[in-house]
Amino acid sequence: MAMSDNELPTMPEEPSTAGPDRPMRLRWQLILLGLGLLMIAAGGLYLLLPRSAARPVEPIVTFTESQVYSEAIVGEPALVNPLLASSQADLDLVELVFSGLTRLDEFGEPIPDLAENWEVSPDGLTYTFTLRSDATWHDGVPFTADDVTFTMSLLRDPRFSGPDDLATFWRTVETYADDERTVRFVLTQPLASFPEYLRIGILPAHILAGVEAADLPDDPFNLSPVGTGRLRWASLEEGRDMTQVRLIPYEGFYDPARRVRFDEVDLYFYREAADAFSALGGDVQALGGLTPAQLDAVLASPGLEVYSARLPVYAAIIFNQQAPTRLPFFQEESVRRALALALNREELLSTELTRHLLLTDSTVLPGTWAYNPALTPTPYDPEQAAQLLDEAGWALGGRIRSREEVPLSFTLLVGDRPADRELGQSIVEQWQALGVDVTLEVLDTDELLDRLQTPDRDGEGRDFDAALVEFSQGRLADPDPYPFWHESQADSGQNYSGFADRDISEALEIARR
Repeated sequence: MAMSDNELPTMPEEPSTAGPDRPMRLRWQLILLGLGLLMIAAGGLYLLLPRSAARPVEPIVTFTESQVYSEAIVGEPALVNPLLASSQADLDLVELVFSGLTRLDEFGEPIPDLAENWEVSPDGLTYTFTLRSDATWHDGVPFTADDVTFTMSLLRDPRFSGPDDLATFWRTVETYADDERTVRFVLTQPLASFPEYLRIGILPAHILAGVEAADLPDDPFNLSPVGTGRLRWASLEEGRDMTQVRLIPYEGFYDPARRVRFDEVDLYFYREAADAFSALGGDVQALGGLTPAQLDAVLASPGLEVYSARLPVYAAIIFNQQAPTRLPFFQEESVRRALALALNREELLSTELTRHLLLTDSTVLPGTWAYNPALTPTPYDPEQAAQLLDEAGWALGGRIRSREEVPLSFTLLVGDRPADRELGQSIVEQWQALGVDVTLEVLDTDELLDRLQTPDRDGEGRDFDAALVEFSQGRLADPDPYPFWHESQADSGQNYSGFADRDISEALEIARR
């Protein structure tokens, strides 16, 4: 499904490897532009991209035979809780400490984890999970169905303050504990990918049962978590420039084949990217989340293996289509099409900060089973863009186009990361060359998300004109665009632009069955 009239996406590059075959490994994740944090579908030590673009000093490379694995991370642990984690630092730790009822196999298919098996009713609305009998929490307490229903009750609570997409989804699902080892989920509509949603980590009811959903972000549990995962939280030590989290393998982990072989895993959280990079070969053996500036230095360093990975995320410019009075031009397909044609996306992605991104014209990402490789890409054609606007009556009088004294004028919101700023400025300049009056407004992540979610004071959609937005499918391997583009998600969901097309919405509904 191509939606080039409503979005102009980009995407990270193909996986690759580089560097000599030596024991030190270093993984890097590419910058993707938009409003949120990068999400990784697979578990593991994947790191958030640092904001600093300063070129680091060359690291001192050493090798070790120790059974202690150590890795540097740029960020700060704060909410090591599967219901609250949003930064990549917290998400990494959650993957290691907690387990869900399901996990993904090497083919991206959901398989049992804390669950032993599950059954689906003929109408696709009821999922019944049988839980493992041998799973225990890191403090030795048995894992039961009460832990599952407790976790889901927090997500359904109106006062829950975690990620909106989690709350929005789980408030549509009812959860029942039929006995200690049986949990039943009742959905409002069939959802073939529902088992993937149950990868979310489960919380211990015996520890948190007295905590209200509104108070969960402030609970000490978030920095001394108890889970059922392969690694157990041992300690957190704060230093002047770095925080160390020590994890040790949980001997009681229920799946012997997946137990961690290291004696200890030490994660060093640095405030500055340059400090994390410099720690290579000293305190740490690996580092993730490199900026392009750091990548050049890494490739020049002997003894490092560099890995890249395509992320399940794309960025798109979205237009507020629910503001016909304030933004009448966004109601017109010809205007949206002209704005798409006026952007030279190859040029936009040719700079130092953006050269590692890939172009895509689909909300279903390349590499997934549902991607259509036959889609026709949106070309760069400023002459056709101008012609479309002329034919629609948006005439160029002086510097700015207008129609019936209404100027073709709006504000573009972007995030405050360096690449976001640079890309936003280039987009504005290309649109201004078409005769469009565009103002760039830079916001930090929280401010941008707030604007996207807040209703316009005049009741016309959300509180923005146009925005460069990041869409992540990191919680699911299934490439389901429903949360971002179905018409039901326009008022309070993640369909921020208010895009509404009954045919497309119906297709999205059918695809979920």
